[in-house]
Amino acid sequence: MHRRQVEVGKTRARVLAAARELLLLKDFSGFSMESVARRADVSRLTLYYQFESKAGLLEALYDHIARRGKMEQLASIFRQNSDPLATLSDFIGVFTNFWASDRAAIRRLHALGTIDPDIGKGLQARNERRRQGVQTIVERYSRVYPGLSSSRKAVAIDTIHMLTSFETFDALAGSSRNVDDVVTIIQGHVHHAIGYVGKASH
Repeated sequence: MHRRQVEVGKTRARVLAAARELLLLKDFSGFSMESVARRADVSRLTLYYQFESKAGLLEALYDHIARRGKMEQLASIFRQNSDPLATLSDFIGVFTNFWASDRAAIRRLHALGTIDPDIGKGLQARNERRRQGVQTIVERYSRVYPGLSSSRKAVAIDTIHMLTSFETFDALAGSSRNVDDVVTIIQGHVHHAIGYVGKASH
């Protein structure tokens, strides 16, 4: 049984690697379950058994990239930080480093999401989870640092959600900015969005 699990794990890793390689080709319009199966040297049946559909395969690839990009750190920053400003700073850092970890592949995944509704649904769900994280931080901030009205909170949530998106990171990074520079730019805009003016505790 253990040997079987090891083999399944190796096959899965090979498939995900093949999917990423095909996704990064200059012309990726021919990306399909069939092309991935050929590149990974597995049967289509195996591919469909493990991932069910192209959307399922790309969801698994996104999860794989997220693990390599250390997105698991996100849970701990909500548990460990009592200061919402520190949580917000770490939140920005986690996402910015994740977007930078495999920028080209993430860009292609987002591009596919705009033209394929099934893939787009998965990306929408991820974006909604990020929005919920932003909302939690802004609510904590407003309790510690009163002054944000309901309408200001809504604007802050929308603004921070936009600023922490891949699209914003990709545009700000361009071809020459490093991650630290992008983080500094985003944090400046985020502080403006929440009305940060040098809180005493930070």
